[in-house]
Amino acid sequence: MTCSRNRVFPCIVAALLVSAGAPAIAGERAQGTPSAQDLYVSAQRLFDRGNFAEALVGFRHAHNASGSPNARIMIGNCLVALGRTAEAYEEMAATLREAGKRAETEPKYAPTRDAAAKHLALLESKVGKLVVEVADPAGVEVTVNGSRVPPEKLGVPFAVDPGTVVVAATRADGHAVRREQTVEAGASERVSLMFPETGPKKVEATAPVRVEGAKPPGSDELRTGGAVRTAGFVVAGIGVAGMAVFGVTGLMARSRFATLEEECHAARCTDLKYADVVDSGMALTTAANTGLAIGAAGIVGGGLMILLGGPPFGRPSARSVPLGTNFVSPESPVVGAGFTVSPGGAGVHCTVVF
Repeated sequence: MTCSRNRVFPCIVAALLVSAGAPAIAGERAQGTPSAQDLYVSAQRLFDRGNFAEALVGFRHAHNASGSPNARIMIGNCLVALGRTAEAYEEMAATLREAGKRAETEPKYAPTRDAAAKHLALLESKVGKLVVEVADPAGVEVTVNGSRVPPEKLGVPFAVDPGTVVVAATRADGHAVRREQTVEAGASERVSLMFPETGPKKVEATAPVRVEGAKPPGSDELRTGGAVRTAGFVVAGIGVAGMAVFGVTGLMARSRFATLEEECHAARCTDLKYADVVDSGMALTTAANTGLAIGAAGIVGGGLMILLGGPPFGRPSARSVPLGTNFVSPESPVVGAGFTVSPGGAGVHCTVVF
């Protein structure tokens, strides 16, 4: 600063003011933010007096300012004194990692490392371990008993206080899922969280493939029907067999009676020599009538079972056949049976057309 001869006095006054104010400014700067050492000493005093909650805050400030493992192990000691065992375990584990790494180049942290290891051994049986897994953790906030779980702790075990813990996860779109899990001291539990599907799945339409000669689904069932229809063919077969018995025995009985008619000249035969012929003729007549009854019942019953005992014959509906499939529908089967009796003989016939 330059002063002219006429302004010498004002300049001297200004210089005196600046020189008087400089020590005050320097003192104000010196009395600004306390050092990490001061924060640590102040927190230690509070801890020694039993003010653990206030000491916890002070040690946290000291650790933030210095990053010293010595401040962090005191954070763990405060948490132990306050009964916050799970948090104390995590702080001691972090202290062990930090002090162990720094002790490799700074031996003064070796005692801190060893002390943290001893504290962890004592706390191990007093806490439970929990592993929280989230199917898609991106953008998901997870809490345990209301406390946020850092993303780096997902999928790895961390300490929790024994008892029932409430694990909740909230997605960015507002969807949430919640689970409760009981964790015992010294035990480890795992909780997997999965968000339910929030919308319908997209179904892509595919064009049917045309396969030459392929049968439509259910075509075999349409041809054969169910168990009742299968049984119907068996019953109808028995009926045909009954009609065959009727035909054979009827022809034999007619032969016997024809012999009597020829030898007795259409009169009642009283000669005992014809008793066997009469008896055999009557037995054959009974067998023929029985065969007729069984045959008629089997054919009628079996036919009804075939016609009504399964899915309808013919072309299946369009709903049951994929579009584009070539097939030839079965024709409706025709089942028929009959018998004839005439003076010239007796006969039976059965017809099944598919």
